Amino acid sequence: MKLFTFYIFNAKGECMHYRNWARERAGGDETTEHKTLFGLFFTLKDFARQLDPTGGEHGACNFYAFTTNNYKLHYFETATGLRMMLTTDVRAGDLQAIMRHIYANIYVEYVVKNPALSPLEPFESAAFDEALDAY
Repeated sequence: MKLFTFYIFNAKGECMHYRNWARERAGGDETTEHKTLFGLFFTLKDFARQLDPTGGEHGACNFYAFTTNNYKLHYFETATGLRMMLTTDVRAGDLQAIMRHIYANIYVEYVVKNPALSPLEPFESAAFDEALDAY
């Protein structure tokens, strides 16, 4: 599986962290891209809920990923509104367990437990990036 990019957004929609491993084309304005990506998932989550044929009978309707012909974008959201997005090649399967691991074992360990960082504000952390790369 090839990884392209990784984003972390806070509940206010601010991009807190961005990691690029193998993005093959240069992006445009990062701020615009981050706002567009956050808005896309905010809209898709609402859209998925509205189309839920069970009306929430089996619990909240959740949206985890979408696939295009060039990439797959995976989505993970915590109870506090932290949102993580990972782009991979299209062959990637369900990555919810991996996204949960990144949150619980990497983000919590290297950001939340770091007194020098605020867990809801943009951050740069070599230790976090190294742990993410190693995983």
